Amino acid sequence: MNKEERQKIIRQLITQNTIETQEELLDLLRKNGVKATQSTISRDARDLYIVKTYQENGTMKYSIVDQESQKNSEKKLRESLQESLRKIEQVGFVVLIHTENGLADVITNYIDEVNYEEIAGTIAGSDTIIIITHSDKMAQKVVRKFELLFKDSA
Repeated sequence: MNKEERQKIIRQLITQNTIETQEELLDLLRKNGVKATQSTISRDARDLYIVKTYQENGTMKYSIVDQESQKNSEKKLRESLQESLRKIEQVGFVVLIHTENGLADVITNYIDEVNYEEIAGTIAGSDTIIIITHSDKMAQKVVRKFELLFKDSA
């Protein structure tokens, strides 16, 4: 099975089911005759703009973000950086973003929605965002992206 066929099935499964974990997605894929590894599914998730979103009951599920929604999230990210960014710094493969007090979690949500491929995960405090990347080089890319977003909005 090629990548396009697998991604079509993934899109279909996520649209038709409530899937909370990659393991659940892998199980559903297997039941549909698709053999894939977790790393393949992770790459497909980035390609398809799959993110975790909150359900009404507070649990998380996988959803597909459309391109327009991603552009809107990037616009919101740009605007929120303009309003609250205090400092960006890189520490190895980690990027720290310092914001005005109480705004880090909002900005982190926009970062997660934009779903940059360099970012492995985010953690938000009250005024600090920790962005974990896959390497020092990717952390540099993330810093440049955020600096450009901030400059574009200034």
